[in-house]
Amino acid sequence: MIYYIGRIPSPPNRHWLWGHLYEFPACEASLLKIGSYNRTKRHDLTSVWFGPFICAVYISHPEAFKQVLKGDGLLVSNGPKWARNRRLLTPAFHYEILKPYVDVYNSCSEVLLNKWSALAKKNEPVMAFESVSLLTLDVVLQCAFSFKSDCQDTGTRSPYIQGVYDLSEWVVQRVMYAPYQSDLVFHLSHDGKKFRKACKVVHDHSEKASGGSKMTEGTLGASKKAQGKYLDFLDILLTAVDEEGRGLSDLDVRNEADTFMFEGHDTTASGISWTLYLLAKHPEHQEKCRDEIRTVLDGRSHLEFADLPKLQYTHWCIKEAMRLYPPVQHIYRNANEDILLQGYLVPRGSWLMISVMDIHRCPEFWENPMASCICRLLERTASEISIGNVVAIDLVVAVPRNLHARSGPRNCIGQNFAINEEKVVVSNILRRFELRADDSHCIEMDPKIILRAKYDIKLHLKPLPSST
Repeated sequence: MIYYIGRIPSPPNRHWLWGHLYEFPACEASLLKIGSYNRTKRHDLTSVWFGPFICAVYISHPEAFKQVLKGDGLLVSNGPKWARNRRLLTPAFHYEILKPYVDVYNSCSEVLLNKWSALAKKNEPVMAFESVSLLTLDVVLQCAFSFKSDCQDTGTRSPYIQGVYDLSEWVVQRVMYAPYQSDLVFHLSHDGKKFRKACKVVHDHSEKASGGSKMTEGTLGASKKAQGKYLDFLDILLTAVDEEGRGLSDLDVRNEADTFMFEGHDTTASGISWTLYLLAKHPEHQEKCRDEIRTVLDGRSHLEFADLPKLQYTHWCIKEAMRLYPPVQHIYRNANEDILLQGYLVPRGSWLMISVMDIHRCPEFWENPMASCICRLLERTASEISIGNVVAIDLVVAVPRNLHARSGPRNCIGQNFAINEEKVVVSNILRRFELRADDSHCIEMDPKIILRAKYDIKLHLKPLPSST
């Protein structure tokens, strides 16, 4: 394996023991450095070493990405169990199930808006990630488990959110700190103990949210419909059965609930926060969104499900924010057989690291890719823009026109839930406030599992008349 990986171009200054760990630490500069090196050397992929034995084939060009997506020799969650669970979970995101969630988005937004109004009266700025993460957690608790919490009102960071942040930190640290790549060393370390404690906090939070008031599987759905209540994600998990009448096991339910909790709040919070930052930096786009929202509402106080497809300009502002700041910067795959990528043999067992950030900023597909430009998205046809995300929420992926990552069996199952929530939250904020970025505040991308701002995003708010 080392022989074939060694033939793939590699960035300079590789240390015999540490590899590229000190050359590419987990920071904003490193996030962009490998892609810049590949573009300078005209490489579509490169080999990056995280120590003496762990190497990733780093893919930063759409053509190589296309080969990965089309390849069959890639190990992902696969096989009959994945296909079965996918079929059982798909009804949870049917548009009829998603319709009543708009009321949840609106009510949770109102809590955030009231908090921000109080700060705006005192001319105090707001920290976007801190507030929005609590909002999206509130949303996912209600939509997934019908669990109403006071997480937005506590005034402190939720233990669950802190647990997710800590786990993201340690996952990256395990890769970037060579001794922690040993399971035994990490398990015995102080950080390993804190990692297990954070896992327990996250699991306990999911179990608390999903426990207590649930009825038997056979009567749950009918009872809720009779009461005029919406079905939540857990309801679907408990009532779903396959062709043989078998449902999900307790472990399956817990795993899917944990996944939805994480992906349903953290990625969405990232997408909303970076969108608010982009709009705050570009008041002309902010005002166009506000005009569109005002037109769609036509005097009404809240958005409804039927309004969401009409928010086209707002939709593309969200897409442009996710192009520049993709919530998931990297997609990982493992080759379970030898595959050929861009003329290089990638042997079985190799770790593939696809850089969504570099693909989104590829100058072959985006003129002046580092600049924000909503118009270029609006001007392109659907065949020229492939929309999708293999891991989390909707992303704009600059790929050749014949590749559509959104289509096929591995599109993001919760993408409509996420984009609907983002549209409602962003629209409600823009109706209430004019946003302005604090130019004195340092904005630095923090490339953990989910892309956040290292020092959060500070926004200044100007309350708008209620008629807006």
